[in-house]
Amino acid sequence: MALLTGILCLSAPASSTPVQQPWTIGQTVYTQGGPVSGHAASYAQNVSTYLGIPYAKPPIDDLRFAPPEGYFNHTPIDGSKFGHSCPQANVFGGSAPPNTKGKNLTAAGLAALADLTYGYADSSEDCLTLNVWTKPQFGEKGKAVLVWIYGGGYTIGSSSDPIYDGQYIADQEDVVVVTFNYRLNIFGFPGAPGLRNNLGILDQRLAIEWVRDNIRAFGGDPKRISLFGQSAGGFSIDIHSYAYVDDQIAAGLIMESGTTSIGVYTAETSAESWYAVTSTLGCGDNTTAPATQMA
Repeated sequence: MALLTGILCLSAPASSTPVQQPWTIGQTVYTQGGPVSGHAASYAQNVSTYLGIPYAKPPIDDLRFAPPEGYFNHTPIDGSKFGHSCPQANVFGGSAPPNTKGKNLTAAGLAALADLTYGYADSSEDCLTLNVWTKPQFGEKGKAVLVWIYGGGYTIGSSSDPIYDGQYIADQEDVVVVTFNYRLNIFGFPGAPGLRNNLGILDQRLAIEWVRDNIRAFGGDPKRISLFGQSAGGFSIDIHSYAYVDDQIAAGLIMESGTTSIGVYTAETSAESWYAVTSTLGCGDNTTAPATQMA
């Protein structure tokens, strides 16, 4: 009888429903950039938090003033703290010593950079990271995904701002929340003739692609991604709706107080701003070769 029972067990058909593995708060999640370890959120203890996940290579050296490149690695990522904020424009006056990994800056450039912090002391050009908040997944259906794009007139803003903490929405709603950094001011929107411009928008697009390609590992459904943002964040979302008509990625768009009807700078106006900076920093003007301006 024991032998017969064993034979019957071996010949029984496998269940058509995959066994759902239990989710441990802060468990390691595998992404294209490597395994990410998380932790319980500070307030909502049943929410797993993953901070400072790189989605692009550091935009420094040869990648400064260049389109972002995806980050692919197998090195473990410590998701316990936010990544650096991108350099900020200090639009409200005052200054703070910058903490930057940037290189090849002139003396005048270093002095000017002290005014690009706006209260985010831990700022660096190496800032293209994102953050994920999610609760344990039950069943096989992935959660809807909310991707936040911060505002700030493309001059200030950071995903580490406490008002953008995604743990509260993830706790109260059955969604995965994602926030990310993108380059600002001259680093994200240089306006230089002959260069690829609107780099901050390209950063956003790469972050959205990262969400599409990796969010399933966090319990999210890549077919149910919605973008939401305020001011420049809403403006950016409207730009994406026009720029990527054939590959939207996002199924929903939520624009709060910002749309493309606000208008954009012309190439000529942007170039004037670029040359004003290069002249001030001793890097040349509109008669100087671009290679010299970038040196």
